[in-house]
Amino acid sequence: MKFLVNSMLGKLARFLRMFGYDTLYANDLVEYFKIDPVPDEKLLAYAKKTNRFVITKDYPFYKSYSENAIHLRGEGVYNYLNQLIENLGLNFKFNIQNARCSICNSRMKKVKKKNDIKHLVLRETFNQYNDFYQCLNSQCKKIYWKGSHIDDIEKRLGSDSIQD
Repeated sequence: MKFLVNSMLGKLARFLRMFGYDTLYANDLVEYFKIDPVPDEKLLAYAKKTNRFVITKDYPFYKSYSENAIHLRGEGVYNYLNQLIENLGLNFKFNIQNARCSICNSRMKKVKKKNDIKHLVLRETFNQYNDFYQCLNSQCKKIYWKGSHIDDIEKRLGSDSIQD
């Protein structure tokens, strides 16, 4: 399932990417359309053209594409994730091999030689972790690892009631 998340849900877009969902954030399309902000009708046309499910908090935006969209209520990324679990049956089990770059949505690859990225991460991080992944986008190339923040997210998602 591919998503287009509107501009008020940037943190949710990053989380969805982290869990391996191909997720475009409305602000990612500013350069593509050369308009800032991108008008709703252009976002919807793009979503239809690329077969993306729309996630929004904007009710009029949702109503214009409700057959392939979800309207989120309330506040907080864990609240939103819970609504996506309940309404779409999404799975939020973290697997770094399936994760996407949280910045640009590109796929990642495992770094074969840890020393190749030594200069790109903090010394403490380099010494504490052995497995690193790098964004395949030549403009981004962000480095990732399964740090303690992932454990915290997994604990919060594992609870019966997801709270912020």
